[in-house]
Amino acid sequence: MRKCILVSIAILSSVLVHGQEKYWVKPDSLYKFVQPVASLQFWSTYTRHEKARLEENGPLENVQDRLGFMIRRARIGFKGNPYKKLNYVLTVQYDNLGKDRFSGVRGAANSAASLGILDAYATYRVSENDMLSVTIGYFNPQISRECITGDLLVNSLDKSVSQTYIRAHVDGKSYGRATGMNIGGMTHGHQVTIGYNVGIFNNTTTSKDFTDTSGKYWSPLVVDRVTFSFGDPDMKSYAINYDANNFFDQRKGITIGLNSSIQGRTDAFHSNSVEGFDILLNYSHLNLDGEWLWLDRKGEGHTAHAQTGHVRAGYNMVIAKKYFIEPCVMLTHYTGDDDMPSTGEDTLLDVGLNWYLNKKNCKLSLHYIMQEGNGNNGYTDGTTFQKGDYAGLAFVVLI
Repeated sequence: MRKCILVSIAILSSVLVHGQEKYWVKPDSLYKFVQPVASLQFWSTYTRHEKARLEENGPLENVQDRLGFMIRRARIGFKGNPYKKLNYVLTVQYDNLGKDRFSGVRGAANSAASLGILDAYATYRVSENDMLSVTIGYFNPQISRECITGDLLVNSLDKSVSQTYIRAHVDGKSYGRATGMNIGGMTHGHQVTIGYNVGIFNNTTTSKDFTDTSGKYWSPLVVDRVTFSFGDPDMKSYAINYDANNFFDQRKGITIGLNSSIQGRTDAFHSNSVEGFDILLNYSHLNLDGEWLWLDRKGEGHTAHAQTGHVRAGYNMVIAKKYFIEPCVMLTHYTGDDDMPSTGEDTLLDVGLNWYLNKKNCKLSLHYIMQEGNGNNGYTDGTTFQKGDYAGLAFVVLI
């Protein structure tokens, strides 16, 4: 009798446990739960002809040419795939450490080693294939390939300055992140791959009297992007973070992207929109990409316009069957009306050489940057600063 009772309890327990397990989503392999990631970009620069206002209400003056060392970008974080269809990313950035304020490099100095969240999002793949995924969290709205390509992955010394104007116009931040939801996916056909993204975000930068709100008036920010790849696709599976624009002679294909965003009335404008396109071509040794976007903002009784973009080309060479070298050139340009937040013209030319020690994971670069413009923008505000030209030596390592 005792044996029968024990056997019955064992059977009942196994049934109950099995029944309970049906309520829970089973995790994937344990090693996929947490994967640490880190990346560093060290720069040494020599700046010439930088100008600044050194006295209150004084004129722009030349400052002394200077050698500088800085950590241009530093990121640490975690990513993982705890469940079969769910993955997440959490990244912290501490950029521009040691930057001299009179360096020709764009961006504010970070002498206090301030930390900040760069990305924090999760993506759930709804379909069994890549057709439908949902991403929620804090991330880049999917507009402009340059805006959504990793900062350390481009083959110019730095990303195109056009991306800062696009991001600032779309959601008010030069680093471009916003909190929201994105629906996207891709389908693979014979020599044709189509991808899409549609996202809705809250823009909390438009209030005139308060912080972290759109103000008295509210409108959602809606962003969409569609891509068409002919030949080899630009990505093997769907993701919201784009890879390098150099495929190291392994891709023969072209990708065309169509981008737009729209936001209705807020305290800062009656409507705000972006329309444009981008192109990525990789054919054997040649790497060519570019984009052009039109920025429009409607206010009380007027409409302001701006446009910006870049073109960039690189060519892979193997020297002495040992060194993977890529000469690269990039030209960027911005022009904006007087009623836009950034006005006038901003032009930057980057000419340089990349030595790939281990593909995108380890790279040494030497470039020269020439800058010019007018108005009130990232190059100059006309009264307090004017960027100089600079030579830059960069070392990138991704772990």
